[in-house]
Amino acid sequence: MAFNGIRDLESEKQLWSGHCRVSRAWLGVNVTTDKVLHFDLILMDAKGNDIWVHIPPVLQEHFKRLLKEQQVYTIKNFELHTTQLKYRPIANTYIMSFSRKTTVEHVPDVPSIPAFKFKFLKASITYVVKPKPTLFYRGDVVKVIIWGRVVADFDKLIKPGDDEQVILVVTAVSVKPFLGELCFNSSGSTVLYPNLDIPEVKAFTTRNVQPQQPVFVELPPPPFIPNITLSELLELQLDPDNEVRL
Repeated sequence: MAFNGIRDLESEKQLWSGHCRVSRAWLGVNVTTDKVLHFDLILMDAKGNDIWVHIPPVLQEHFKRLLKEQQVYTIKNFELHTTQLKYRPIANTYIMSFSRKTTVEHVPDVPSIPAFKFKFLKASITYVVKPKPTLFYRGDVVKVIIWGRVVADFDKLIKPGDDEQVILVVTAVSVKPFLGELCFNSSGSTVLYPNLDIPEVKAFTTRNVQPQQPVFVELPPPPFIPNITLSELLELQLDPDNEVRL
């Protein structure tokens, strides 16, 4: 069934067809093993509505070859599912699913379809920790901790001694403690977008921001606990924010 816009998508009992822009595309990666787990997209229509696409591992190589970020495609025979996942990159309650029946065809650019859409975090966040509410930050400065392949991506964008101003949009971050302080942490789905042509980035270029160099921290090895029985393990009072080796 054809649709005119993403908000027309409401039934989970039929196959849909329509055209959208691939606003964002990324690989979900296990940050510990660097193994690729899935291929995900954010599709956008001409009204600025978006939807998350989750492509299963068995089909990810096929669609990675066919779909490129910022290109417009006619997409046929995909399905919809409601999602109760805690992590969702956008607010849409539906998630789009591709299968072996799904086909994509590249079409000429449609200027009316926006390129990017982000929901930026506001300048004040409250984070609940065991279970006391703690003020995370209030103001202009916040720490972002990046891991694994995101560090390599960062190094390609930020060159030592380069005076050019770089404003990064950092996607798919979580709020976690790091060395005793609450910070934004990159995830296996984090992508860095430099100097995007969007209103939020343009507004940021007019602000008087003092440059700061990134800080590289060498983490100590996790504490070692000798071999113990399962019953002893269950009795341990471990801090859920810390890692231990058994």
